[in-house]
Amino acid sequence: MKVLIGLGNPGAKYKQTRHNAGFSVIDAISADKRIPVKNISYSSLTGKGRISRREVFLVKPETFMNLSGRVVKALVCKKGLELNDILIICDDVNLPLGNIRLRSGGSEGGHNGLKSISQSLKTRDYPRLRVGVGKDLEGGRERLSSYVLKPLNKVSRGVLAEAVEEAKEACYLWLDKGIAASMNKFNSKVKVD
Repeated sequence: MKVLIGLGNPGAKYKQTRHNAGFSVIDAISADKRIPVKNISYSSLTGKGRISRREVFLVKPETFMNLSGRVVKALVCKKGLELNDILIICDDVNLPLGNIRLRSGGSEGGHNGLKSISQSLKTRDYPRLRVGVGKDLEGGRERLSSYVLKPLNKVSRGVLAEAVEEAKEACYLWLDKGIAASMNKFNSKVKVD
């Protein structure tokens, strides 16, 4: 079984924010492959289905971002997963809006969800797909937490929607061919603002 875990914050007020890019990718896969993500397990909304003849578990943690590690650790332990069987999907302010990047491990880049996961798993060696949300902090006057939790304007929503579609395709390739093939194909597609 492969597990796709999209990070975000639960609740309607966070739905259209940069920080919920991971949830948006899971929602796109859910709609495309008709895998409802409505069951409640592992403190998450979950759905099970098949993609490319492979059993897949879709996960949207219902904990807040900085507690994501609890969910991931519970999934890994209770389902007996190897770390290369999970793909964490999250936003990234260090990537320009609309870019995506896959990695087999590495630093958290200041992302509280990834920090929580690394602390819970006691390793940074797990696959992740980052969706670029940019970092325009209005000359440094705006706090990063306010920026990622602020609703997107119409133009930014459109750019992010395109990135979510590309991230969805990257997830399908990861499921089929693994992290190296996904990195080779999607990390070379760098867009500039």
